Amino acid sequence: MLSKRFHGAALMAAVTLTAVVGCGDDPLNPTGDLCCTDFKVGADLSGANFGVDASIEGQFKVFAQASADLSGAASAALDGVTGACKGLAQVGGANATADEPADPAARVKFWCDLAVAKIQASFQAQGGASAALKINVTPAECKASFKAEANCQASCQVDASCDASAKPPTCEGGKLEVSCEGGCTAEAGASIECEGGCTGECSGACTAEGGVSVECNGKCDGTCEAGGSANGTGVQADGSCQGKCNGTCTASATAPAVKCEGTCKGSCNAKCEAKAGASVKCDGKCEGKAEPLSCKGGELKAQCEVDANCGGNCSASASAKAECTPPKLDISFNANAQGNVSGEAALMVEAIRLHLPEILLVFQARGQAFVDLTGKVVASGSATLDPGKLGLKGSACLAAIVPVVIQAGANVKAAVEASGSVAGQFSL
Repeated sequence: MLSKRFHGAALMAAVTLTAVVGCGDDPLNPTGDLCCTDFKVGADLSGANFGVDASIEGQFKVFAQASADLSGAASAALDGVTGACKGLAQVGGANATADEPADPAARVKFWCDLAVAKIQASFQAQGGASAALKINVTPAECKASFKAEANCQASCQVDASCDASAKPPTCEGGKLEVSCEGGCTAEAGASIECEGGCTGECSGACTAEGGVSVECNGKCDGTCEAGGSANGTGVQADGSCQGKCNGTCTASATAPAVKCEGTCKGSCNAKCEAKAGASVKCDGKCEGKAEPLSCKGGELKAQCEVDANCGGNCSASASAKAECTPPKLDISFNANAQGNVSGEAALMVEAIRLHLPEILLVFQARGQAFVDLTGKVVASGSATLDPGKLGLKGSACLAAIVPVVIQAGANVKAAVEASGSVAGQFSL
């Protein structure tokens, strides 16, 4: 194993070589091996040819894929926070002609600073947003694909004889969501995440079936009527539903669990059953054949021995591509706040309801983890890939990839800091 110093020196040599001889400038290199056209941010690189030795081809592709995935996710996070802050900053037509910086990191700070100032001005009479508003947050939830990471880790196995299908990765520190052909049951006193029929009480979304309306205390995508076990009065002044919903009812964060006569998509405190012979998605004990789908709130760990850096890059890719549900907000004015609520404050509340989930998704669920992962991916590129096996094109690609993933880390760091300044205005 070559030393990290040697790897670092080789990486710098590759960067220098690429800078000195540009793509297509070398008459002895007509195929343009000094130009890494195979690496593309956010793309599927499984079919890419990086020109490296076959013995490290799998590891190099995993490194490149993790870099591409993280870079794409970092750009999306930065753009998402920038857009959300801009939306808050321009409530009521404010800052419409503001001249934003061209640099993405400077731009996100610019708009989030303006957003903070606008929030403070909107609730100044009530003693600030944290005093004026009562906000209940249902946290964001991210699910990393089990199948994608399992396939990735196959490229990192140290022992080729280990059967990854017989010893699939485990979900460490979280819950493994499965597609279950039978019913799923919760352990005593616990609830399970369910997408199917729930024999007990459901918290989340409940969709009516067969013309039978469902209990609702939240948002009704359909027709809301008075009634229900709590004798609700139907559509409320804020547009929410308290009563019965003929459609899909998404419960508010503070609503109690109810009996769902249709299909539950949320937390079930009993058994999650398949409807009409179909499979259900759940994270409890499956009574039939189960197919792993995703790891919620944890990290997939290989049971077959894998190269540590390569396996870490698989985890980085899985985290970057994880499907995340933004946090849900229940917002109301605090009855104990000072002064009267102004029209500007009411407009700001609606803007907060719309834009704050995107900000919290980055600040609380994705941001800092991405900052840490980008550093680990960069380190893996210089610590594990033998320069003697990279070849001309591989060296050029390594030199092209590393600056991109370093920039990704800087982008996410800027997004986290900017989103934190906005989130800090509220009591969450």
